[in-house]
Amino acid sequence: MEEWRRWLTSLIPGSSSIPRSTLAVLLVYSFSSQFLPIEPYFVPYITSVKKFSNHQVTVDIFPISVYSQLIFTLLMAPVCLYLSHKVLIILGAFGVLITYLIVWIGQSLLAMEIMQITYGFGVSARLVFSSYIFLLVSEEEYQTMTSLTTTTSLLSFMLASELGQLLAFQEASYGIFFVISLIALGICCAVTFLLPKDHSLSSISSLTSSWGQSKQGWTTLLKETWHGRRLQIFSLWWAVAFAGISLVQNYGTNLFDAVDSKSKLNGHILAASEAAASLGSYCAIYIEKFASKSCLSIYILGSALMGILCVSMGISSKIWVTYCLYITICGIYQTLACLVSVRCGQLLSNGQYILLFSINSFAGLLIETLLQAAIEISGLSIFSQFISFAGFFFLATAICVGLHFVDSSRTSYLVLETEPEHHISDST
Repeated sequence: MEEWRRWLTSLIPGSSSIPRSTLAVLLVYSFSSQFLPIEPYFVPYITSVKKFSNHQVTVDIFPISVYSQLIFTLLMAPVCLYLSHKVLIILGAFGVLITYLIVWIGQSLLAMEIMQITYGFGVSARLVFSSYIFLLVSEEEYQTMTSLTTTTSLLSFMLASELGQLLAFQEASYGIFFVISLIALGICCAVTFLLPKDHSLSSISSLTSSWGQSKQGWTTLLKETWHGRRLQIFSLWWAVAFAGISLVQNYGTNLFDAVDSKSKLNGHILAASEAAASLGSYCAIYIEKFASKSCLSIYILGSALMGILCVSMGISSKIWVTYCLYITICGIYQTLACLVSVRCGQLLSNGQYILLFSINSFAGLLIETLLQAAIEISGLSIFSQFISFAGFFFLATAICVGLHFVDSSRTSYLVLETEPEHHISDST
């Protein structure tokens, strides 16, 4: 037990106000919620075992999760105000568990469609966990806790992917995939009951009464949440960059197949990209102070580099070059995403973290969904698609450049405002 405590302590740079038992619960939840070796094999299982056609999977089943995730992501904030973060995290964990049970035992098309609704709810509820962490620790520890839980989740996904690849090579039955995944989800559900209670319920009566007295309650709350130019621009970066990396990851295997259809390493490369992302999220702990002093240069350079990498992926003809570019862009994005989400939390003045996370993520999902539909309609080749994806990252670069100029002009204005006062005081 003492060795376990020492290991937890070594993970956290500096001192931490959060109890070690709570930290252990958060990390176990983060790990078990993502240790799902069956997830990369959803489509093969549904088509080969459940006997649904690729057309049914593409048209009748999977789109439901996209729409349900959009709706649930938008609803997470108001529901949190009435049920608390912990309750939603518990419901979300059971939602994912039910999803995998339905996939395993369900037979009808209706069952698969219901499964996509529960999946959309479960994935959206994970967003609540990200904002819930901010309620447990002081502002100085936002970055550390966000990076630690994100790193744990990504490492878990990587290990589950590698385990799934190994089981696939051994031609193991899908039942083994499901048993391992369901055991992990069972642990996840049990652990959620050990999470500390958040304090959102204490403010519900005042919030509901104020909204009942004013028809402009939600509008006022939204304005208060996104008050401040820096927060607005960082939120815009969040949505745009999220849409860009989601499209890159969604179409990554398509690009690999187009470059070299004989390559057998796609699964390992996806796992390596998760490892790079986990490393990036952990490094964000040590980069945070530099990022705050760099006058946005780290965001500008990082966003521009992702755009260049994306263009390079679109013109590359070597599979190893494509692999390296894909791994690198995933690592850079996760580093910046951890920094930006924490920066947004620090800039928030009214403590409505779930509202901030919900709307920002909804905007990113909406942009991704609309652009994905447009790309499919346009009929662009996979190489042209990746070149077009670079536009998201160059737009994110422009957003950071714009924020830099806003800060520079404001600083110059303040200097000009104070100079006459110094002149007068010197003359006197």
